[in-house]
Amino acid sequence: MIKTTLVAAAAALWLAWVLALLVFRRQPALRVGTPREFVMPAAALAIGLWWGFSRADWPGDFFLSLYLKAAVINGALLTLVWLISLARRDAGIMDVAYPMAAAVPVLALLVMRGSWSPHEILLAAMVGLWSTRMSLHIGLRNAGHGEDARYAAWRKRFGRHWWWWSFFQVFAMQGVMIWLWSIGLVAAVAAGAQPLGWQHALALLLFAVGFGFQAIADLQLERFKRTRTDRSKVLDTGVWALSRHPNYFGESVVWWSFAALALVHPWGWLALVCP
Repeated sequence: MIKTTLVAAAAALWLAWVLALLVFRRQPALRVGTPREFVMPAAALAIGLWWGFSRADWPGDFFLSLYLKAAVINGALLTLVWLISLARRDAGIMDVAYPMAAAVPVLALLVMRGSWSPHEILLAAMVGLWSTRMSLHIGLRNAGHGEDARYAAWRKRFGRHWWWWSFFQVFAMQGVMIWLWSIGLVAAVAAGAQPLGWQHALALLLFAVGFGFQAIADLQLERFKRTRTDRSKVLDTGVWALSRHPNYFGESVVWWSFAALALVHPWGWLALVCP
């Protein structure tokens, strides 16, 4: 009973967070608002949802329970990142945390399940490799350059309200979007132990292409920025001769690989919204 109540409360708080985000998005662009306008409807919904979830019967709804757990882990992680951003006075840390917000819930769910079939090992390897490389790349790129101009402009605009406004403007908004995109990854976790099949071969092929394309594009762009003498010059060699934004193309293909891996689950078709 205690475990059920805790899960229900966590799910309720997460959905309350989503409601608060929706309230935030309805605010006029230049109106700051007050914390009460977000906390009051969120708290009311949290209480109602906690009561409903704690009494609901979810027989066999394993996929939904995993998806809600992923939401709770995602929310806890990004709340921690938000607190770190307040201490550092740098909301740009969200850019570093973005891939981790997708990967950590998946890896945590795999660890909690404690099953390590070839399917689950492949899922963990793909998600872990993609998220680690991207977080390291963004972290090293941003190191020593101060807060990103986008966040600095928002900080100046909202002044003393920015400390709590940033939670919705930066962290909650991206957290909800990442959670929605991760439905395919959760489906792959919910599939459990699966024999290797054509879905895994397709996923590996797509991942190799996407990951390689993205990594090479990032390396070529960093080298170009370090060596160019004319700032008006545009990178149009290497993989950048094939696409205007080859790093974004690679990112999209990586997410297609996650969708392919999710097809082993009956609800895996939902992953087609991810890319």
